[in-house]
Amino acid sequence: MLEQPEGWLYASLPILLLITCEIFRLRQTMRGGISFDEARAIIQRKYWLDQTGIESVNSRFTIVVPIHNERRFLPSFLGAFLASGIPSDVDAQIVFVLNASADQSKEILIRRLSQYYPAVKIFIPNSAYDPKMSNSALQFGYTGLRFLIVETPTAGKANALNIGNEIAIRSDHPLAINIDANNWVEPDSVARLYGFTRRVILDDPKSDTVLVNSQEFSPKKNENMRATPRAKTMKAEVTGWMFAWSTHWINGIKGFPQNVIEDYSAGLIARSQGRQIAESDAKIWGYAASTLFDENKEMIRYIYGAMQLMRQFEGNALARSILLDDFPQLRSLKNRISYFLFRKQDRGQPLKYVKGVIRWLKNEWFISQARREMRYAPHGQTWRPISSTK
Repeated sequence: MLEQPEGWLYASLPILLLITCEIFRLRQTMRGGISFDEARAIIQRKYWLDQTGIESVNSRFTIVVPIHNERRFLPSFLGAFLASGIPSDVDAQIVFVLNASADQSKEILIRRLSQYYPAVKIFIPNSAYDPKMSNSALQFGYTGLRFLIVETPTAGKANALNIGNEIAIRSDHPLAINIDANNWVEPDSVARLYGFTRRVILDDPKSDTVLVNSQEFSPKKNENMRATPRAKTMKAEVTGWMFAWSTHWINGIKGFPQNVIEDYSAGLIARSQGRQIAESDAKIWGYAASTLFDENKEMIRYIYGAMQLMRQFEGNALARSILLDDFPQLRSLKNRISYFLFRKQDRGQPLKYVKGVIRWLKNEWFISQARREMRYAPHGQTWRPISSTK
């Protein structure tokens, strides 16, 4: 099933074609002395070294893929991800965390991964974050690159990330990467993100960087134009679709905060500690909400999560200051009116002032809906699907 944005195809297919040509050229050079799989392994190691600056045998990391009812996108996600060219001799594990997933996501994973490795049932220790997590998991592959399917009835992305971080630490992996299962990496995205993250977090002994962003390309579902990276406008913004982190730092802050904007929450903690969020050139593709209803639903979710954080960081002046900068909806009524109605660029322009009134009223409605969510689910994690991205 082909679900990827058109821009992903424009960016990815030339890279895949180049690598394929390199594989066949190597086989011709060797006069048929090696198989296609052997030639592919050699080329993958070469390209990994070119992109990361690190030999594949010296690469150690975990990728966490939270999955909650992703039957629709999993086939194309896996197609893009398995074309990433991660060499088989890296010390890397891909952890698929099925969190309260009730569709055929597990069957899709097993069917696809079984094409490469036999499934083996393994034991994993209890989770400090999720006592309901299953202690048995399916593993595909024994050494080097391996895949793990972990299940829990507990919903929430933060919970899935914390399970993945625990598994990474037990494997002595200092770095981990999140990739959402309804998004698509380019063939060199994982290599670019891992290589950059290792340089800015591990290779610099004085580094205060703990999180690394990717570039987010988010066209609307039916747009045919090539997308550009979405600009980051908030101090603590983290690209939730794909980002990397220091596993020991996450462990030290007792895991990703369990709320509805878990990626931003980690960024907020980092900024409030004086830590840095670095920007890589790795790319991730996905769809943006394309209806007013879904755009509004997303905004309510963000404000709801910010309200959770304001309560959580009640005694942290720096964290609250960052939140007020990033979410003007959290400010007092007087400051909200000033921010949304009386912006400097709108002064003396009646039409823009009218737009400002509409903007203020709309945000007041968002705030009222977010407060309603807080009353009914003050510790909520999950959120309703955005149908226009499907």
